[in-house]
Amino acid sequence: MIFNLLSLNKLGRVSQLICIPFLIATLFNAQVSAANLNNLQQQINESKQTKAQKLKQQRLLEEALSESEQTIAKVSQQVNETKNTIEEKRAALISLKKSTEQLEEDKIKQQSLLQQQLVSAYMTGQNDLIKLMLNQEDLSKIVRAKSYYQYLNEARVDSIESLHSTQQKLINNEKEQKATLITLEKMYQTQKERQETVSTQKNKRDKALKSLRNDINYQNKKLAELGDSEKALRERLKKAAEERKMQALAAAKAQAAKELEDQKKAKTQFLSQTKQKTISKLANQKGKLQWPIRGSVLHRFGSSRSRSSQVKWKGIAIAANEGEKVRAVATGRVLFAGYFKGYGMVIALDHSDNYITLYGYNQTVLQKAGDVVLQGDAIALAGHSGGQDRTSLYFELSHKGKAEDPLRWLTRNK
Repeated sequence: MIFNLLSLNKLGRVSQLICIPFLIATLFNAQVSAANLNNLQQQINESKQTKAQKLKQQRLLEEALSESEQTIAKVSQQVNETKNTIEEKRAALISLKKSTEQLEEDKIKQQSLLQQQLVSAYMTGQNDLIKLMLNQEDLSKIVRAKSYYQYLNEARVDSIESLHSTQQKLINNEKEQKATLITLEKMYQTQKERQETVSTQKNKRDKALKSLRNDINYQNKKLAELGDSEKALRERLKKAAEERKMQALAAAKAQAAKELEDQKKAKTQFLSQTKQKTISKLANQKGKLQWPIRGSVLHRFGSSRSRSSQVKWKGIAIAANEGEKVRAVATGRVLFAGYFKGYGMVIALDHSDNYITLYGYNQTVLQKAGDVVLQGDAIALAGHSGGQDRTSLYFELSHKGKAEDPLRWLTRNK
């Protein structure tokens, strides 16, 4: 008896058994031998084991993908911070160079002044004073001459000390410049190593993605899971919003009880209330919100995610350049910031009145849960996390848990 099984895919779905002559014969035979039955059951068990192995392999690949993308997000954030530090060091170095040039000019002037004083002292000398004293000249003349020569000596001493101080400053500036250059070189090297780490993690992620996509049914499973991922994400955001409201209420009660303790707490409360007032009503900004990133719209709200899928887009996908800054469309508080399956690195903002905006597929996020961000603030760097084919930004806007078309909220001019 010959059994042929179609190969199991990474989604773990078992293909149907190919019909074989023995099975056709069983249609005409009321009894199947125990040996053949055992053989069939054995092959079914082997198929189940193969399915389990494929599912395990799939889980391992997905875990590797998640780990890789989170590492990329972390390292990219560090590279971004290093770039900012290097710019600061460069500015300090330029300032040092200008200071050195000024000190060089001062040194030349002081050398010239000292030279003039020495020439003057040489030309006049102290012979005139000695002559006055020996010739018993008028006492007032002797006193005036003595004061004049004393003044010249003090001026020369001051000039020498000033020149010495300038030279010492030049030496110190030179040392400081060299130390700054060494620091910059180390920072450049660190940035290079971090970029290499990012590249390694990207290669790891791409390898995991290729392994998954070699499976002919991977996209079908991915679309099927999108609905569940979306529901789970909304539940998580809803729970986070409820927790935030409870925390805000508890904080308000505690703050009210301590208002009279001292002026410092009163001032803190005032600043907190002032900051909260900066969160304007999102409902009044429909059609006026700035775009989170500049780029063409790849997928529109309400369109199908694929030709064979009934799953619709709940937001829009915008083309972007990797590492480009993603900005908040309106003032709000960070409700969630982290990795979420199907959406990659996600950051969600609560704009009060049950309005929430969500930004997905990011390379990394720049804010953390609880932070207050103003309209236009950078909140993430664009990427293609979550298993995306190209760099883009997923943007979604919802009110009371129901997604709305973001294009109706965004201004027409990008």
